[in-house]
Amino acid sequence: MNFEKSIYSGKTRITYYDLDQNGQIKFSALLRMVHIAADVNANDLGVGFKVLSGLNMSFVIQRFGARVLRMPKYNEMVTVRTWPYSLARGTFLRQGDMYDEKGNKIMEWSSLWILFDIAERKILKPSALPITLDAAADQGVMIQPQKISLDTSEMEDDFTFHTHTVRYAEVDTNMHMNNSIYGDLITNALGEIPPWKELQINYLGEAKLSEDVEVNSQRKDNIYLVKGRRIPNYGKIKVSFAAQILI
Repeated sequence: MNFEKSIYSGKTRITYYDLDQNGQIKFSALLRMVHIAADVNANDLGVGFKVLSGLNMSFVIQRFGARVLRMPKYNEMVTVRTWPYSLARGTFLRQGDMYDEKGNKIMEWSSLWILFDIAERKILKPSALPITLDAAADQGVMIQPQKISLDTSEMEDDFTFHTHTVRYAEVDTNMHMNNSIYGDLITNALGEIPPWKELQINYLGEAKLSEDVEVNSQRKDNIYLVKGRRIPNYGKIKVSFAAQILI
């Protein structure tokens, strides 16, 4: 693999609808930027949506970790980069970063993806891909997508709780709620918080159309924890996602 050709790099302008009322980038806006860049990069590498959907496959995000060095501002032109980094234990590690117009890194992220059989709703081995994605060189991304502990014994009691029903517009072609929508669930659970430094999200179970997701938030010192329990149309109640936010 020619690594230089495997890096996606594109410019985007930070709009007012990317930001909350305090000027912080919304989690959902960041996740959407990351996913769009990853989709374009995968397409350039020959494993994009058109190719994989023809094989009844898709990449599905499993974990995401992001770190803020400086919050992007309204109307700022930024450069978003992403690239495949490594393959471990059947998951694909993808990294990315964001730079301002002066060439300063202001955000970075890492994400774990799995290969998913859309029809059978099961995880596939990486060997099912039509090509091999080789490990890429280190670009200095320090954040890792971490597994979030679901043990809340040391956390304070819930300070918010709400139920979200998955609506038609939130479901993507993988037939479940799109990963960026979870960013809005997290934001709505937290409300107004001080500037955040690090975000971790674990996607633990898909939420489908018309299902309810019960979302609660807890806090200990400068760490917020948000969890969502999926109430399926049939079957057992399961944890759908967990997020940890460091302020």
